[in-house]
Amino acid sequence: MTLNKLQQHLAMPFLRMPRNAKRAFALGVDVILCALAVWAAIFLRTGDLPSVSAGTATAAAISVGLAIPAFVGFGLYRAIFRYSGWPAVLAIGRAMTLYGLCYLTIIAFMQLPGVPRTVGVIQPLILFFLVAGSRLAARMWLGDVYQGEVRKKSLPKALIYGAGSAGRQLAIALQHSFELRVAGFIDDDDRLRGQTLNNAPVFSLPDVPDLIANKGVTHVLLAIPSATRERRNEILAELRKHPVAVRTLPTIADIANGRVSTGDIKDLDIDDLLGRDSVSPNHILLAQKITGKTVLVTGAGGSIGSELCRQILAKSPDKLLLVDVSEFALYQIHQELDDISVVPLLGSVTDADRMREIMSTWRVDTLYPAAAYKHVPLVEHNPAAG
Repeated sequence: MTLNKLQQHLAMPFLRMPRNAKRAFALGVDVILCALAVWAAIFLRTGDLPSVSAGTATAAAISVGLAIPAFVGFGLYRAIFRYSGWPAVLAIGRAMTLYGLCYLTIIAFMQLPGVPRTVGVIQPLILFFLVAGSRLAARMWLGDVYQGEVRKKSLPKALIYGAGSAGRQLAIALQHSFELRVAGFIDDDDRLRGQTLNNAPVFSLPDVPDLIANKGVTHVLLAIPSATRERRNEILAELRKHPVAVRTLPTIADIANGRVSTGDIKDLDIDDLLGRDSVSPNHILLAQKITGKTVLVTGAGGSIGSELCRQILAKSPDKLLLVDVSEFALYQIHQELDDISVVPLLGSVTDADRMREIMSTWRVDTLYPAAAYKHVPLVEHNPAAG
């Protein structure tokens, strides 16, 4: 267990105590510090370890009887220790000034056996450093942990879809991050509903609307890497009905040899939204149709055409002909590719004569048509031209 985790483990029970219980605990600590300060003062004055006697017990009782009312009067127990700073130290200093004057007067007047009168001076100084040190130590110990808990409570709430190994590992990873806070799990196994995993309850898919409304859930993390494409599509179709952001983990093959971390969470890929499995390109066939060939791409300056040109050029064609009706779009892609094998050709696919001329002149081997109108409302206003 790391030092930070140990600090958090020890601090959480105290932070979760009721306020009155915390004040009672602080008061008890101060009582102990009063007695300890008397013992230390006698030791510093005499050089001998003081024994428990009527004199030392009375000196400790007087210290408690004076210090606790003074601390209460100066509001030391109203302060939240995790926010204690110099203002709290100044308040302790004022309380200790009043306490020290009273304690010195009483100790000097009573002349307790075994308690030198100089203890009336030494003990308040020691008690000041003990009390101030305890407050600053509480701030250092509890402050970071409390601020961490506050930040976590303000994080967006997420449901993890999948209570299997990947989901549980993801929940553990999120416990130590400041990205999302786990509100619970969702699982298709009805036997798990109502149970608790990693201190988070398990729900079923029909519970999602209530969780969004009542628990403020804003994210759903798909941790079902072994689910079929059909099942994932069913889940996505159901989640799209609700105002939640859906993110996912990699496939089972990607995480089989390592632990799941928050860095593995990603936005949904376009493949996740397809109604079918994606089709990978046949690189052997592509090479046969591109490498050393004359390749023509129509609509080469568009979003699809330009990406086609980039990938085609990587497979070393003999010539790559770029055809586009837009001079500016054609200029942009030609400048970007900047290769001797790339030939820009201004023209429209609706111009049959121009296309025949290009095809016959350059003896095209492979044609990739990517010319299309994509701005539907604009074309609808110009049906004849479209």
